[in-house]
Amino acid sequence: MCLFVIHKLRDQGIDNVQVNMDWQHLIMNDEHLPEYAALLASEGLLGHQHANSGGGTFDDDNMVGATAFMETLELALEFRRCGYGSSGERLGFDLYPYTEDQVGTVRRSVLHWRFIDSVAARIDDAALREAQQAKDAVRAYEIVYAALGA
Repeated sequence: MCLFVIHKLRDQGIDNVQVNMDWQHLIMNDEHLPEYAALLASEGLLGHQHANSGGGTFDDDNMVGATAFMETLELALEFRRCGYGSSGERLGFDLYPYTEDQVGTVRRSVLHWRFIDSVAARIDDAALREAQQAKDAVRAYEIVYAALGA
């Protein structure tokens, strides 16, 4: 629906609207975060990010990377590929710590994201793309795990 509305707005000359990605909402709908980001970026529609994680059936708003770690790592790599952040875009942390210390939850999410992004920066993207094009899952995992230090 949001893409329909955006295209209607564009038809009216309004072109400054993008899509906000709430990661847990997408996880709840079985959307693949990096693919979603890549598709939006390819259309110039990748907007603000509500960074969080969760189990997939409720809007948990857990710490970044608490679940779906590898998917979040792939999302960080996709952000690097599409240049997210190069024009001032930032992540917002959409967190709801039910039982955790609130300040600790935010701090840990920031630290988790910095770590995840630093791993994405160490991935040999050219080699990974080559392995993906060849449909060589073993090689792709070797490249990713090398960035993790394995």
